[in-house]
Amino acid sequence: MKKTSVLLALALTAASAGAAGSIDWQTLGNRTNDNGRGSHIQRFTVVPDGAEGFAFCMFKRPMSAVNPADTLLEILPGYFAVMSPRLAAAAPGDTVVVDIETRAPLLHASYRPDGMHLIADGRPVRCRTSRHSNTERPDQWRNGEKDGMIYGPEAFAVNDSLRTALRPGPYGGVPTLKKLTLTGGRVKAPQSIEYVADADQRPAYARLRLDGAPVLRIHTNEPRALRHLLRKIEEATAPDGTLPAAEIEDWADYPYRGLMLDVARNFTTAPEVKRMMRLMADYGLNVLHFHLGDDEAWRMETPGLPELTAVGARRGYTRSDDVDFLKQIYSGDGNPDATDTPANGFYTTDEFIDLIRTADSLGIEIIPEFDAPGHTRAAIRAMEARRRHTGDDSMRLIHDGDTSVYNSAQDYHDNVLNPALEGPYRFWGAVMDGTAELFRRAGVPLRTIHIGGDEVPRRCWDGSSVAREFMERHGMKSQSELHAYFVGRLSRMAADRGLSIAGWQEVAVGHSEAYTDSVRPTVRAVNCWLHAGDTGRRIAEMGYPLILSNVNYLYFDQTPTTHPEEPGLTWGGLVDEFRPLHATRKLLCDADPETLKNVRGISCHLFAETVRSPQMVQRYFLPRLLGAAERAHHAEATISDEEYFGSITAEMPRWDSLGLDHLMRQPGLRLREDGLVEMNSAYGDGYGTIRYTLDGSDPTEESPAYTTPLKPAGASQIRARLFAGPHARSVVSILYL
Repeated sequence: MKKTSVLLALALTAASAGAAGSIDWQTLGNRTNDNGRGSHIQRFTVVPDGAEGFAFCMFKRPMSAVNPADTLLEILPGYFAVMSPRLAAAAPGDTVVVDIETRAPLLHASYRPDGMHLIADGRPVRCRTSRHSNTERPDQWRNGEKDGMIYGPEAFAVNDSLRTALRPGPYGGVPTLKKLTLTGGRVKAPQSIEYVADADQRPAYARLRLDGAPVLRIHTNEPRALRHLLRKIEEATAPDGTLPAAEIEDWADYPYRGLMLDVARNFTTAPEVKRMMRLMADYGLNVLHFHLGDDEAWRMETPGLPELTAVGARRGYTRSDDVDFLKQIYSGDGNPDATDTPANGFYTTDEFIDLIRTADSLGIEIIPEFDAPGHTRAAIRAMEARRRHTGDDSMRLIHDGDTSVYNSAQDYHDNVLNPALEGPYRFWGAVMDGTAELFRRAGVPLRTIHIGGDEVPRRCWDGSSVAREFMERHGMKSQSELHAYFVGRLSRMAADRGLSIAGWQEVAVGHSEAYTDSVRPTVRAVNCWLHAGDTGRRIAEMGYPLILSNVNYLYFDQTPTTHPEEPGLTWGGLVDEFRPLHATRKLLCDADPETLKNVRGISCHLFAETVRSPQMVQRYFLPRLLGAAERAHHAEATISDEEYFGSITAEMPRWDSLGLDHLMRQPGLRLREDGLVEMNSAYGDGYGTIRYTLDGSDPTEESPAYTTPLKPAGASQIRARLFAGPHARSVVSILYL
């Protein structure tokens, strides 16, 4: 990460060297009150060692301190501090217990607190932190009659239903080929490849014959889009240098085969992004929708606007907005300069240019996204810092005296720029020009910039006299018209620079015909994220290029199961490995054939609120990425669930060999009539190792390996977990005896 500029290096720094003290967290269990509402007590066991308080991040819930001596403060929605004389008075090494009543049940691991640190003399102090599992006792995951735990017998039955001996044949696997003819016998593998230009207009078109010739001639219109095809040929080649003779013709149904990676909420380093791009190319995806700017951070060093990363890529402990970093959210240790937390970080100019070139070499187009006019808190704070330090307010995004009161979807009340000002348009002009400059230096043209446009809170400009006067002057009767004005003006600015725009569904729906006629020609892609209703169909009927992005099929930050230790959010429903496979064009956009022509692509998405490591990014995408890849290649249904699960099972050893983490289904456990406990895996006995415990603790890599049914003498429960490769671990299965 590039060092902060001297101009903006006046920030508070954390006393994190030589960490002292500790914070241990656990939940005391869910409970239900007389009104049927759930709650739980969070217990923080703190060794303050001179600190007068501590802070933590978690998704906002109504909370209050149980002890009246403790004061709970909201620093930012999702970032909280507890200040207490009990902490300040503790002697070195003393322990102080702080209980927080939280008026919502704790049902999933991702809703636990994180980003814990001490506060001493008004400064953040890194300390030792630990969190207990919330699966130690049933009251920690049950909520009244509701019980999301997937117990051992249920997992056993599911695993039995999924396990299959089917494996892809030669040149098989995901994405499946359009036309494959095995012509009989085995032939020598080609020694080189020659690409022959083909005028076929279908995306990623390729035609070839494997007949033993030393030079493989591939007739194609996109040579760099064929990594997935070349991988199939490589994997079909035996150690003796032969492969099955075959004729292949292949193409993709969609020109836009996307993956969205959010690095604003939590950062993913450039090497890890490259790894993800290689995975994309392995499965035939060709668009990286790169979510770089949001409320929580700005992650791309932008020529001419150093404050965007000097301020917007750093998060830490502060009670003020008039500092040169953002308030912590989701993760971190309070130190805005810590380099070992996903809270902080950005891509330097050289790193981003290298990412562009790497993507281009893999046949992948990067579409950078900087969300606006909502989701703009990081940019707002950065431009306020610019004004403080340089006196330049020409690109200021808000104005003094605005008394608007609103809550965004993420509970922010200060994350919307004001489209009635000129500053936002100067700012966006600089962003477009700076971004295009990086692409120019990379030798790759910038085609499209994603402006977001989503989740603008209602009545967010009510308290702005500038907005009211602007709307009166332009004859606007609602604030949605002001939003539309902003999108329309950005679309014209982009068009003037030879760019198209992309946006979320809000840039297309709910606007006038005149707006649609004006903006639509400049739009490359509209991501429809709604999980219900006919929004996608309406977008396509209006003639916009629709990108299927539905949350309940294609948001990989949604948890795949109800298991309380499985990470992920729940607002969009469960998204397991089969959901993206079922995301057919007809299902997600039920329309007539002419309208369906406007469905230009499909995209899977990872928002990063719950991401804490590169391994988590990998686990969220794999194996669900395979379902998205199959649907990106084929708009309608192709392989069965059984064939698909066989393809996943076949790929998992490869992911392990590459050092990748990936989601695995938990092992099953059942008590047989003969008194023995039997365990199983969805992937068969040849993959991974099931390890178990009999004492109520969660299994580790040192726990006994399951090999044959066992008699659990004297045990009241058995816990089991599946281990594979260097990183892959399932959640724990429990069998009560």
